[in-house]
Amino acid sequence: MLLTPLGAIKLFVNDEEVGFTVIKLDLELHCRDVNGRYLIQYEYKSEMKDQEIKCCIPSIDVKGDVESGERLEAISFYRNDIKLTIGIVGGFTDGTNYIEYGGDYLSNGIQYVTYPTTSDRKFYFGVCWIQPLTEENDNQTWFGADPTLMGNL
Repeated sequence: MLLTPLGAIKLFVNDEEVGFTVIKLDLELHCRDVNGRYLIQYEYKSEMKDQEIKCCIPSIDVKGDVESGERLEAISFYRNDIKLTIGIVGGFTDGTNYIEYGGDYLSNGIQYVTYPTTSDRKFYFGVCWIQPLTEENDNQTWFGADPTLMGNL
């Protein structure tokens, strides 16, 4: 579990809560004003077969906004002067013929979806929040939650 100002971040695999590795990251130029920046890792083994790997805030009571980009799918939640973004590596598509895994946006987070063809790998979630949120710093959580910019992949 990772505590944030909007609630506890939890990881669920096929709707069962699981433990995960959390790495606290330093702030960088593109997200220098954020208050928290973390990388969550989940180890997937192909013998586990199809899985839904959800990173979410079960207690969240606000609607999320989709903020996708190149090789980044992200969802952000706003409350008062706080913005929290959860990001993953990849692109959501309907076709399983060309990709090893997919994903979905959830009302309280985001998830990876594995297929029979998914090979052993680590799945990464970036979590980042900022307070106070302003028009000038709004995009910093998007950069801060991008796992490809976290240097540990």
